[in-house]
Amino acid sequence: MSQLYNTLAQDFVYKHPEKQVIFLDNHDVSRFMSVVDKDTARFKMGLTWLLTTRGIPQLYYGTEIGMAGVTHPHDGDVRRDFIGGWKEDAVNKFTSEGRTKGENDIFKLVRTLANYRKNTPALSNGKMKHFVPKDGLYVYARYDKEKTILCIMNTSKEANKIDWNDYKELIGKYTKYKNILTDTETVLKADYEVGALTFDVLELW
Repeated sequence: MSQLYNTLAQDFVYKHPEKQVIFLDNHDVSRFMSVVDKDTARFKMGLTWLLTTRGIPQLYYGTEIGMAGVTHPHDGDVRRDFIGGWKEDAVNKFTSEGRTKGENDIFKLVRTLANYRKNTPALSNGKMKHFVPKDGLYVYARYDKEKTILCIMNTSKEANKIDWNDYKELIGKYTKYKNILTDTETVLKADYEVGALTFDVLELW
């Protein structure tokens, strides 16, 4: 988490950091699912970060369903076929019926965030403001003149309460929010809590 913050804090050296292509994995490195030791919670947090932070997100095929693979002793393991589409394939991962529950959960997360990003200029082209990580929390916002999207990453293994005073320059006049991942709307309460190893994406108003 601190590495993410420290890297993004150097954006001032780039004329257009928002035009950088960002990714979790590709054909030359171990797949992110393997990097996080197949920890689905951490994997989903990585995907949420990828699809909400500044830059142009790149998804390596299979990441949308959590394919694993390592580069040792050779790169073939990270370049395995995506199952489906051929008559000899026993299952078809291109369909929800062919995917496991866990794979469908990951696919749903990617689909939800990708579509929301596509239709929300504040995420795709907006500015970014982030705060120094504190007590396992990394908070940043993507915003433009129309919307403010608050992103809260809790890397702790315990639930964490938010002190809104730390982020009052972002909260300002906002009193309500919509949780993009749960599709729920409610009042922005003083005792807001983020679950363990959870990443909340809130549209404020």
